[in-house]
Amino acid sequence: MKPKLITALFLLAGSVVTYGQNVLDGYILKGLESNLALKQRSFDLQKAQLDLKRAQALFYPQVNFASEYTLAGGGRTQQLPIGDLLNGVYSTLNQLTSSTKFPQIENETINFLPNNFHDTRVAVTMPLINTDLRYNRRIKEELINSSQADIDIYKRELVKEIKQSYYRCLQAERSVEIYTAALNVVRENLRVNEKLVKNTMATKEVLLRSKAQVSQVEASLIEARNNQQNAVAYFNFLLNQPLETPVDADSSIATQLNALMQAPQGIPQKREELIKLKSVQKALEHNLRLTQSYHIPRLNAFYNVGFQGFGFRFNGDQFYQLGGLQLQWSLFRGNDNKYRIKQSQTDIDALRNRYDETEKQLSLHVQTAYNNYRSALQSLQSAYDEVESTSETYRFTDRRYREGLALQIELIDARTQMTNAELKYSLAQLAVLTRIAELERATATYTFSQ
Repeated sequence: MKPKLITALFLLAGSVVTYGQNVLDGYILKGLESNLALKQRSFDLQKAQLDLKRAQALFYPQVNFASEYTLAGGGRTQQLPIGDLLNGVYSTLNQLTSSTKFPQIENETINFLPNNFHDTRVAVTMPLINTDLRYNRRIKEELINSSQADIDIYKRELVKEIKQSYYRCLQAERSVEIYTAALNVVRENLRVNEKLVKNTMATKEVLLRSKAQVSQVEASLIEARNNQQNAVAYFNFLLNQPLETPVDADSSIATQLNALMQAPQGIPQKREELIKLKSVQKALEHNLRLTQSYHIPRLNAFYNVGFQGFGFRFNGDQFYQLGGLQLQWSLFRGNDNKYRIKQSQTDIDALRNRYDETEKQLSLHVQTAYNNYRSALQSLQSAYDEVESTSETYRFTDRRYREGLALQIELIDARTQMTNAELKYSLAQLAVLTRIAELERATATYTFSQ
């Protein structure tokens, strides 16, 4: 690259307000810390981590307290003919013993709905054999990895977006400078022509053309300033800071333009898209094993301790303990489990196909990003040569015009070509920096601070 071109590249980095080293890295760190969309994804990760803790909690004993007190009247009853069965026997016994020790009793009526009855207890349950819990925990672990990969994917996209937005801010500022310089030129040309017309050395038509040129450049300058404000506002939006916050320049940007990046070799294995798909695949495999374990019984242990009886009292007569085991074994569900297994296997096959497709897409992304970078770099050199040529042409034309050897239309055309070349060169610089950010994103080479 030519020495003058290298010098010109450094001028781009010094075109904003403040100078400094690694300013862009500081902006990136701030964006990663404060971006609202990234925070939203962090909440999803926190939810996944809490889901894992809930899955782990299912392995521990579950303790519940319950108390029931019932009042009832009416409902189903059961007649017990105790009097009919025993009164005859009691009468005979009284006759034999010449006493009244055996009184007559009434038949009983038992209500199925207990009245004035309470049951207060502490119930403890503990899973002993339950494959669902084990596989559920493993699925939750993989979902955490998937959520983390999703965050890393967005972080890389955010880094690329912050860089490209920052470069647009620099380019917009440079456009304002170019149009400001062009405005000074056309105003100076207008001043000279006013003197020429005043001294009857030029016609009024020359003056009108000069004024039209000033108006055109002023309109372009207004649009450039508006674009600059919009670029700064969007950049600050990414960083979640006030939209009018000034943007500082990074003097190290020129080194990115000077360093020729090597062609990438294949797909980087640390691409978070592939990591996420692998985590999802593992989660589906655990879900398949969970479905296949339907033939394994579930065994739980339970223990209840409390008070039960008529009247809301807590004494030794109402105290009770109850413990045991609960076995649940699914024997037949109309082949539903087999169909679920086939569905799970289909999901895994589909994800494997998606993984292969993603690999090819990422490979295409890397190759396309590198080709675009090389093309932008070549265009930058061409744009610089055009700036050199048009600037020299304008200098010669301006000198000839002042000497009366060139027409005004020639001077206007030379100035327009010079301004357009400078803008084209500025856009070419932006294109190179943008392509570098895209290539960095495609190859996942940006290193996040721990």
